[in-house]
Amino acid sequence: MNQLHSSMIVDMGDGESPMSLWSRTAKLFNRTAREFSLDMGLTFQSVVDGDPATLASLAARCRADHDRLVAASIVKVADRRHRLREQELLRDSLTRASLRVCPQCVVDDTHKRSGPKALRPYGRTLWLLSSVRTCPQHQSALVEVTRAPYMHRLHDFARLIEPSLNADDFARGLQERRFSPLEHYLVDRLNGVADANSWLQKLPFYAASKACEILGAVATRGHRFKARSLNDADWHEAGAVGFDIANTGESGIRSLLSQLQQTFTRTDRDWGPQQLLGRLYTWLANDSEDSAYDPLRNVVRDHIIETMPFGPGDELFGQGVRVRRVHSVRSAYLESGISPKRLRQLLSEAGHIRKEDLALTDDRITFDAAKTEEFIGNLSTAVSLRGVERYINAPRQIVNLLCKAGYLSRFKSTNGRLTHAFAKEDLDTFLSQLAANATEIEPDDGSLFQIQTSAKRASCSSADIVGLIFDRTLTRIRRTPGESGFSSILVDPEEVKRHVRGPELKGLKLRAVEQILRAPLYRGEGSHQQQSLARWSDVEPREPLSSAICT
Repeated sequence: MNQLHSSMIVDMGDGESPMSLWSRTAKLFNRTAREFSLDMGLTFQSVVDGDPATLASLAARCRADHDRLVAASIVKVADRRHRLREQELLRDSLTRASLRVCPQCVVDDTHKRSGPKALRPYGRTLWLLSSVRTCPQHQSALVEVTRAPYMHRLHDFARLIEPSLNADDFARGLQERRFSPLEHYLVDRLNGVADANSWLQKLPFYAASKACEILGAVATRGHRFKARSLNDADWHEAGAVGFDIANTGESGIRSLLSQLQQTFTRTDRDWGPQQLLGRLYTWLANDSEDSAYDPLRNVVRDHIIETMPFGPGDELFGQGVRVRRVHSVRSAYLESGISPKRLRQLLSEAGHIRKEDLALTDDRITFDAAKTEEFIGNLSTAVSLRGVERYINAPRQIVNLLCKAGYLSRFKSTNGRLTHAFAKEDLDTFLSQLAANATEIEPDDGSLFQIQTSAKRASCSSADIVGLIFDRTLTRIRRTPGESGFSSILVDPEEVKRHVRGPELKGLKLRAVEQILRAPLYRGEGSHQQQSLARWSDVEPREPLSSAICT
């Protein structure tokens, strides 16, 4: 039998699936779809799978338009993989175990179509797509009317919907709901009119719809949402929200990820991508290894690397991280060995971390790894102010004096701020220059003294003597055996005097002033009193003072 008699066929509906057409035709003969397929020398599974030869035979027998039938057919291309109008689908992206319908469509079919009343409603291919949950014509939610109780009833539309057609309240199941932006996009993509520049076009059809729903569920239900707790209306909302996020591309997705980070920062839970991104991360990392989601994985991966402390040795989505973009205080500590407490202080002083972030835990305080690479490298060998005293073997007041004079300098951060740390290389350079021309002292030579003592004898500062040494002005420079650093260097104060003392000034000597004032004046280096006297000694004594002294 090549063709059924005209009285034994049903009219194909707009967008009707091949299974629905064949099922309604079979019911006309009071046969199930599978029984009728065997009667016609076919298999119903070949109709379900969209076999080209079977579809051609079905079109001829049912006097249906072949092109329309092919356009409405979900073709099986591999195990668990299908195609609808050149768009890729997975078995999981189809709702074949249950029958979903638009109640208003069924009512309209019953009242407006011709033929036996029970055979007027037909199944739309669009109802088989799990992410399409709304009727585009009636703006109403699709409702599940039944699940196939046995495998031989699966896909047999006429048999599955028959019990519901006798229910008086079938139309009362109508739930008004807008056709969401995601659903609009999916239908447009099936029809070949979707925006070709949309970021979602990077994903196969099934992956685009699923990605939108997961992103939207995270945005609306939180990053730890439970999929089983969401009903059809929840998924409809999630798809709409997720489409708005994904349709803007990488910027929209990153905005969601940043919001999740800000929310997580306020908690005290352990830090990590799974804890931060929750269900989104576990879904991409574990639940769905499909490479179709790689464009989304790449956005998430790049965002994590650029905003979280991940570096070489870490792995994301099965790929190793090659370059570190962000450090945390903890990761910097693990790499450099510098204590977290010191890192916090020095990074804050250098302006690499904000003052308000100091209240966070070490793993939550983050900063740019590239901008601080040299800074942290210097810190790893840096010497603290207290350590400088020991390293160059000089008291704190000498260290401060040398800093003020510019012979020792705290190293700067990339933004120019000074820190309370000194580069070890700079200290080594200073000590090397200081001892460059020094020779071992002879045991009976008593004319040489340490720099600090010589400064007092020559009435100058220790920094002045360091300057003379660096300029190679002094000829008598010795080094004390067994000593190291600044305190090991000996100079001749008499030689120093010849280079630091200018012409005799008119006025009174310090001892005379002390006797007149009847109060001792502090002679320590850098003291306020000494600085005041120095300024006074540069000025010609006034007559009243001289007269008073003479008197």
